[in-house]
Amino acid sequence: MLSLIYSEVLKMLRISGVLNFDAEIYCPDILQKSLPRGYDKKKSKISDEPHIMTSKSLLVKILKDLKDAFWPFQYDPSSSLFLRAVHGKFAQHTGSLKFGDMHRALAACERLILLHADNKELRDYAVLLYHCGHYEDCIKYLTLFEEQETEIQTNPVNKLEDEAVQILKARVNLILAEDGWRNNRNS
Repeated sequence: MLSLIYSEVLKMLRISGVLNFDAEIYCPDILQKSLPRGYDKKKSKISDEPHIMTSKSLLVKILKDLKDAFWPFQYDPSSSLFLRAVHGKFAQHTGSLKFGDMHRALAACERLILLHADNKELRDYAVLLYHCGHYEDCIKYLTLFEEQETEIQTNPVNKLEDEAVQILKARVNLILAEDGWRNNRNS
């Protein structure tokens, strides 16, 4: 968050004419325990480093952290958010302490989709829509995810996730078919 604030301050200084050079924010690794700092892009070799964060990349990181924090399904470090949601184990609630928030997880996913952060956000959003009962929207986002997914999946985790996408699509199609059959029967 501090990097985002610094970035906006530098932008305002540039617009008002106080700075006459382009500045970027260098955000060191957390393990180095140093603060983000600005630098002149043209006079520094820091810009070649992978720790440079644009406002968009910082916003994506913050939203992914929020999505992870509000994900309303049981924590399991060995599986992805999507796999946890497909298996449908909602987070445990202990006393007044509540884990997960569906609405906030949905909001974070929506914003990540708008930022075109990662194709997998479409899939994650779809599984949340499924759990909310929005089956038509769920199938729309799953189809969009599959259309945009072009990489060959060789990682076993990705194979598990691909199988889970197919399982989720099958579930949603069965639900939609059953609803259609029920509506036709009642007509």
